[in-house]
Amino acid sequence: MASTSTTPNSSFHIPLVDFSKYQHGTPSEQKACIASIMDGFTTSGFLYLTNSGLSPAEAYEWSEAYFKLPLEEKMKHPNSNKEANRGYSGIGVEKTTNADLESGGDAVEKLRALLPDLKESLEIGSDEGRYPAKPWKNHYPESALPGFGDAMGEFYNKCDDLHHQLLSAIAEGLGLQKDWFKQYVTAGDHVLRLLHYPSVPKAVLGKEGAVRAGSHTDYGTVTLLFQDMSGGLQVRTPEGMWLDVEPVEGAIVINAGDMLQIWTNDVIKSTHHRVVSPPNPVTREDGSFSARYSIAYFAHPDHERLINAIENCVSESRPKKYGPIVPGDWMVKRLTATY
Repeated sequence: MASTSTTPNSSFHIPLVDFSKYQHGTPSEQKACIASIMDGFTTSGFLYLTNSGLSPAEAYEWSEAYFKLPLEEKMKHPNSNKEANRGYSGIGVEKTTNADLESGGDAVEKLRALLPDLKESLEIGSDEGRYPAKPWKNHYPESALPGFGDAMGEFYNKCDDLHHQLLSAIAEGLGLQKDWFKQYVTAGDHVLRLLHYPSVPKAVLGKEGAVRAGSHTDYGTVTLLFQDMSGGLQVRTPEGMWLDVEPVEGAIVINAGDMLQIWTNDVIKSTHHRVVSPPNPVTREDGSFSARYSIAYFAHPDHERLINAIENCVSESRPKKYGPIVPGDWMVKRLTATY
């Protein structure tokens, strides 16, 4: 389980984890896999997951077909309800940032006006069946793209399966019972996000501060990120450096979110990351940067549950840092700053 991304003179690194060793390995292989996962999550908050059994190939095809639909078709179901967090967001609508947590006032509005994120997205929540029915529904463009909803629902469930396996491994890594987190993820408050970063002229992304997605942390427990081979994802080290998270063929990038950092009293790191112009960008014949596609599955605790620091993550040398938090309140606060 070699490390593929490191920084000089720093413990910060992103390990390459063969997850089949946890899923199907011997007890010693499972133990080593858990150690590697915790190594990534306690240093960089990131890891590359290989051999998980989950491929995004078909989901990518559906995603590309969706974003090729006319704008008026996509705009029939805008993402305008912060609690629901479902639907389409057009290019420039979003500014991913933690500015509301770090400054205040009208900082977010100024950022959005100057440098909106150069992307469009579709948010998909859980459908009734695996999880209880929600007050909100997913609205799929079935007349324009038959089969899209079924395909997205199937991929959502596969991501959810992997997310539960990861939580089990993390629980064991924290010295808890394997199913410790299970009681907190019963409502299906997770989000599948399809992302399209359109082709843009070099002059646009070459501007100072221009990014395809701004610096931010994720809100929930773990994020499963499926990225194409274009590159451009970066994470911020404790020293303030930006490190390229280069695509690894067949690997899913996994990162920890704010809820895991709060739950573990900073044992696990929720790390700032962003999407910028790739180091060696693919360009079109006209010289523009090529389009980029990615898919993210954001796993969250049940929005109404109370999250408190895990007892064995609090000690004299690590005093409790966070008060109890309701995940739904945290998410709405962050989304309000983003859109």
